[in-house]
Amino acid sequence: MHRFSSAAGRVAFLGLLLANYSPVQASEAPQLLSAFFGLDNALPFRANRLCLGASGKDGMPVVLSHTIDDDTLDAEDFQVTTQAGQRLSPHCVTLRPAEDPGEGRTVLLIGEFGDAADDPPISVQVVGDVLSDTAPPVNFRSQSVEVIPLAAGPTLIYAQTIPLTELAAKTRSTRCPADTRQVVRVTWAGGVRSPSGDDPGDPERALYQVTVRRENGTRETIAPAALADLEDRDNNHLLCLDTSDPAMAVEFPAGHLVDPNQDLNLDSRITVAPAR
Repeated sequence: MHRFSSAAGRVAFLGLLLANYSPVQASEAPQLLSAFFGLDNALPFRANRLCLGASGKDGMPVVLSHTIDDDTLDAEDFQVTTQAGQRLSPHCVTLRPAEDPGEGRTVLLIGEFGDAADDPPISVQVVGDVLSDTAPPVNFRSQSVEVIPLAAGPTLIYAQTIPLTELAAKTRSTRCPADTRQVVRVTWAGGVRSPSGDDPGDPERALYQVTVRRENGTRETIAPAALADLEDRDNNHLLCLDTSDPAMAVEFPAGHLVDPNQDLNLDSRITVAPAR
């Protein structure tokens, strides 16, 4: 495991990491794809709706390779280790706000996870039985991941095509148009909004670039016809495409979205996993 002497060192390492490869995609083996130190003692009052006592605590979204069986999820299942060696358990964990159908791979850890300046969190490990809702289920016990530091901006961490039939499910967010021919769900390491505080709109839609494979084998980069899964304050977007040619990769340029700590997003490119 890498250890860093300063926040600047951790951010520099993250930049080097992202410059050299795309984030790991989900496979059959369970993985923690990311842990993002999103807020340090700064969860807003409305976070009490996620769990009582959340206001003023740290927030850390953890993205997993598979969607989770919520009945197997407990705060004691996760352990956060700080730079000084403290081992801390969350106050609570929840799949909210990313709870629309198919989204349940982001576990929000809420609690006290060290101090960003003096003793930041450096790793998250699953120490209990956290099971996927797939058949057969996989167990995330013993899986761990290094923490992306507070000062780093959000990045794309996962992308997957989803069945069009999933669009008919009831959601708390906006939907793709009825004439959409293919949908890619992208998951950020943490929640993202425009710097003004608004939901992303048409300018951000145009910044998403999706590489598709045409019937003749060539690849072309297009923008989504529409952007959906908005208005729910989670870390997912739906890219609504007007082509059924398979989506191969998604990229988004740096500097146009912010996380809850107001850090601008980093440049991201990630391959698209097929629908399960």
